[in-house]
Amino acid sequence: MKKENENPLNEKPQLVYKAIDLIKKFENEPEPVEIWNGIIEGSKGLFVGVSKAGKTTFAENFAISLAVGRTTFYGKEINGGPKKVVFVNLEESARLRFARLRKQISRLDTEEMKLFGQNYLTPPEEFIQSINSDKDWQKLQDCIEESNADIVFIDSLTHLFQGQIESSHECVKFVNKFREYVVSSKKTIIVIHHNIKGNDRPIEQDNIAGSRVILQEFEYALGFANIPNGKGKYSSMLFNKYIEVDSSIATVYKIDKDRWIEELGDVDKNDLYDSKVKIDYREDSTNKDLVHNYIQSHGSHSSHGSQTVLSAELIKKFVNNDTRTMSKNTLYKCLDKLRAEEKIESSEKGKYQLKIKMEDGKADENSL
Repeated sequence: MKKENENPLNEKPQLVYKAIDLIKKFENEPEPVEIWNGIIEGSKGLFVGVSKAGKTTFAENFAISLAVGRTTFYGKEINGGPKKVVFVNLEESARLRFARLRKQISRLDTEEMKLFGQNYLTPPEEFIQSINSDKDWQKLQDCIEESNADIVFIDSLTHLFQGQIESSHECVKFVNKFREYVVSSKKTIIVIHHNIKGNDRPIEQDNIAGSRVILQEFEYALGFANIPNGKGKYSSMLFNKYIEVDSSIATVYKIDKDRWIEELGDVDKNDLYDSKVKIDYREDSTNKDLVHNYIQSHGSHSSHGSQTVLSAELIKKFVNNDTRTMSKNTLYKCLDKLRAEEKIESSEKGKYQLKIKMEDGKADENSL
């Protein structure tokens, strides 16, 4: 019986094509979508940083936001949601990660909880904890395929790797396996990398542990670090093949009681390491108050009495107006903070309304 791909004439495969022919072949393919902050649909990238910088928490927050169809995260726009995600945590015990996840989803409204239940997937409690053989790689591949997820989170690269991560030879072996079993899924892949060299200077691309082979395999790296002297944490895009990056900018953040990341503002990364420079993280609530007051006074009444405003209306009012009151990113940051403070909610994509707080089983009249 002949094999399906058998070449009866033993012809050599064509190795060179006219570029114009390939351009025509792919011209009707849709443009890749930017999901969030330079993360392109179908790309593979790293969330990197030292231990206890909040990388896993950040990734979980991002994964939840994608799964429930939020339009913003960390002050930047999310496109194309809701997305089905699978979060493969090879690092922690199920007890620890699900206790943290329980806190995180306590912030979701009723509609978001439904979407979370449908779209946020995870392997079983007894899943592998590290990749030590082809059999383990196959199990990871089977998990990704069974999930039918759009976006795959893996925590962490260390648990995928065998050997010395500084060895180019070992890194080449890893890359080949990673491509065969993970990249071949053609999903959007985000890998958390806990190994990073030092924290005594601003985080940069060359701080990432591993040979250059590792960095060449991934298309972007979002870095996380602790500010010296216990003054907080920050993130910085270290490189990205799809968007222009200013790696001197740091976004300072904190993690609240419900294990959600709260963005505090952007600063020059070098200033965080200069003891002579005083950084003031106190929030100017002017823009946030403008957005809240507008929703409160201009929204149309929804079925349950709250004031509802479309995101397009907010953009027209504050971003595209004659005075350019604020940038689009600033508007999204305001919406994120109002939602974190439980002053507004978004029960449908692109619709924002005042949060109705319940007291003794009745809606608080001050929120209507």
